[in-house]
Amino acid sequence: MHSDSRALKIEYFQHVYKLYSHLQFTKYGDRPFAVAGLEKRLLAAFDTQGGFGIFDDGDSAEGGLFHWSLLWQRADENMNLKLIDFSECGIRAPSWSWMAHRGGIEYTDPPYQSAIWEKNGIHPPWSCGGMASLDSYHRDGEVPLTDTVRDFTVRGRKENEVKLSEMVYCILLAALVEMKPRRGGNAYTRVGAGTMLGKFISLDSWGISGKIY
Repeated sequence: MHSDSRALKIEYFQHVYKLYSHLQFTKYGDRPFAVAGLEKRLLAAFDTQGGFGIFDDGDSAEGGLFHWSLLWQRADENMNLKLIDFSECGIRAPSWSWMAHRGGIEYTDPPYQSAIWEKNGIHPPWSCGGMASLDSYHRDGEVPLTDTVRDFTVRGRKENEVKLSEMVYCILLAALVEMKPRRGGNAYTRVGAGTMLGKFISLDSWGISGKIY
């Protein structure tokens, strides 16, 4: 795909990955293999780095490919996505990739050019970890996103508290796996994505450094 339209690129990869995610496999551990060839062609066409269904456009002025591709979620609200057992496959997709989960996906989709993407709170493994050639064949599975973790609450805040909270935030939900610092931050696993008003997020704290595996 050689179109220069960023909106078209986003629409195209989302459409293709949604289709792939609904395919039935005899062995679901084959999921990363099934999409690897297509993914390499997309990475070349987009002139970007990435892997496991995620694109990393680094310091590109337009940005957003990384964030758009990361905001996948389950397509059917009545079905939970189940982690795939990769123990017999020789590879393991990280939890932040849709390839690590069994079930169809869709994307949290803010209107194009309506979002201000957070550049400092979450970092892809390619641009910050020197993994330029990492793809879905990577066998380690220890491929973390470096992120800033904040608590949230559904109780709301006092009426006179900070109003920046009325903005809508696209978020990744992660569950703590290991409290002990691990390679520069606590270890987490991705459990979901969606949108939330800022008033429910602890925006007045610095957050803590973590890694989503």
